[in-house]
Amino acid sequence: MAEFVKLATIHDLPDGGMRAVEYNGRRIALFRAGGAIYATDDICSHAYAELSEGFFDPDDGTVECPLHGSRFDVRTGRPLTLPAFAPIEVFEVQVQGDDVLVRVA
Repeated sequence: MAEFVKLATIHDLPDGGMRAVEYNGRRIALFRAGGAIYATDDICSHAYAELSEGFFDPDDGTVECPLHGSRFDVRTGRPLTLPAFAPIEVFEVQVQGDDVLVRVA
């Protein structure tokens, strides 16, 4: 079973912000909306594009792909608009003190 790894601190991620980190050659996007932090694959499921270069709406918890405009729910990974139809992977997040820990397989 995968263990939690520190990928950032809460100070690295302002409220309403997002950023990408790399772990074991994999790009992971981190999103902060209020008191919640979410982690997903950073790569769109439709075509190679980095979601962290798109638009994050913290009010509805969605990120829009910068390439073709597909929107994904960062809480579930579910695509909300075409052309993407496959979900993106989401990862479990824990915050311990100032550390953002993510369970990455």
